[in-house]
Amino acid sequence: MQSSCSYKAVLIGNGTMGQRHKRLFEEVGVEFIGVADTAAEAATLFEQIAVGALAPDFAVVASPAVTHDEYVKKCIDIKLPVLVEKPVFVSAVAAMEYQKLVLERNAFVFVGHSERYNPAIENFSKAVFFKEMREYLKYWNLQKKDAGPVSFKFTRTHGFSPRNRDVPVEYDLMIHDMDLLSFLGDKNAMMYKSFRCEELSDDRVHAFYDLRTLKAEFIADRNCASDSRMVEISMNGRSVTLDLGAYRNGNPAYALQKEHQAFLNYLNSYRNSAQDEVHEYDWYGDFYDACNAVIMVSLIGEVYRKGRANETDAK
Repeated sequence: MQSSCSYKAVLIGNGTMGQRHKRLFEEVGVEFIGVADTAAEAATLFEQIAVGALAPDFAVVASPAVTHDEYVKKCIDIKLPVLVEKPVFVSAVAAMEYQKLVLERNAFVFVGHSERYNPAIENFSKAVFFKEMREYLKYWNLQKKDAGPVSFKFTRTHGFSPRNRDVPVEYDLMIHDMDLLSFLGDKNAMMYKSFRCEELSDDRVHAFYDLRTLKAEFIADRNCASDSRMVEISMNGRSVTLDLGAYRNGNPAYALQKEHQAFLNYLNSYRNSAQDEVHEYDWYGDFYDACNAVIMVSLIGEVYRKGRANETDAK
């Protein structure tokens, strides 16, 4: 990709993902004027920004997931636009609070769900099947009638990795697919009814969600013998299968590059609008969906993990 901007940025979290963000942003002209890889370094960085010693245009947060809440809040407090890696939070309460806070503060928070820019998803969103599915869901939502469900099955597995071990598998892997469900299925049709888990450990989850007109099955495993990133979608006797891993045989950076392009486009729009007024930015819908994904995924911890903890306490 060619250089196309002259923004200055800071990076919080200089691990594998942080370095990838930094390299790809630098390829399009972004200059990183500060990098923090520890809590102390991050605190110093925010102090320098607060007193004007550093003046970045945005921050990239790629630190461990359990720290996202803290760093996103600091960016909001100093009115610094931020791209934060998924999951945006690891708490349903935080997700609901920030959905309101971001609007109240007119803040710009972009969540790095790069699978939305996967070529398989991009191509499917142009297909006749996708358009018919969205029309079907729109009709059901407008008519408020009980309709046969559209069914999704998400399978995401890979071998053991020491990365992202600070959160269980639903926040590490399954969160990708829960966000895709909002993106593909239309959040207006996602009326929660019930869910259940058939398997659950820190490294594997097999869960089923009944969202009335949508039914979704999730298999996520980060200690598996094989790698797989598949989405199967069925509607009215027809089905389609998407291989989300296939594009890596071509340009493995494609989805992240497209994510960066979307972020910079949104940032341009945000900066060119009046900052003292609340606007209906397109990016807010993506942020709202990312928070909803956290809320839906958190049910596993709130119901199943907490339930098991209570059983242990009772013993």
